[in-house]
Amino acid sequence: MHHVFSVDRQFAAERANRIANDPEVRPWLGGSGPLDFSALVANLANVLLMNEEGGVFFENLEPGLYEAHTLFLPEGRGEKAVHAVRDALRWMFTKTDAVEIVTKVPEGNKGALGLVRAIHGEKRFHRDNAILIDRKPAGVDYYALPIMSWAGKAEGIAASGQWFHEKLEAAKSATEGAAPLHDDDEAHDRYVGATVEMIGSGQLAKGINFYNRWAKVSGYGPVSVIALNPIVIDIGDAILAVRGDDFDVLLCR
Repeated sequence: MHHVFSVDRQFAAERANRIANDPEVRPWLGGSGPLDFSALVANLANVLLMNEEGGVFFENLEPGLYEAHTLFLPEGRGEKAVHAVRDALRWMFTKTDAVEIVTKVPEGNKGALGLVRAIHGEKRFHRDNAILIDRKPAGVDYYALPIMSWAGKAEGIAASGQWFHEKLEAAKSATEGAAPLHDDDEAHDRYVGATVEMIGSGQLAKGINFYNRWAKVSGYGPVSVIALNPIVIDIGDAILAVRGDDFDVLLCR
């Protein structure tokens, strides 16, 4: 299962600098004077994901924790920005160690507030006079999005889980005596889908830990890695061999 992203990673800061210093963007980023993301982007712990009209800079605060800074020209806002931010979050949660993403929304920035609501960000707290906007102190609301909350609401992630279950069901149907697949479960599709994308992107340990943590709460059985080269995973009712972002069913139970 391969998702086509509307943003890609940038390893140079030219595009981000051009957008950040645009007169329609710069005032909302706080402080004064021109901005230069070059040093931040050169630090590979940080991640810059963009299209031609904007994107998101993710600053690594500590392992697994990133702060998101959105940068969109006027022509890239609205539904275009929502789509890009959703893709950027999917990229971060499935391709990096990110388990929580935080962001700041200055008072009066309706665009940033609309984006954080569209991706179901959770408001954590407010601080008065926490940023300078046009050289004037302004309040800031602080939002967070943990990975478990993201997977429960992210658009499109369930499709990866459905693809996984359809392929597994086909293998079970062709195996005499194999136990039938469980009934359709939209929640299971979501968390399996996120797990499949993590493992397919090389985040094996993260994906296994993510799924097993959810499984303990939901009542599903845990999964385990039984070999690394190639990657072989025991999911309880089957054993799978991972091939990049695809898999083969080695055994059905």
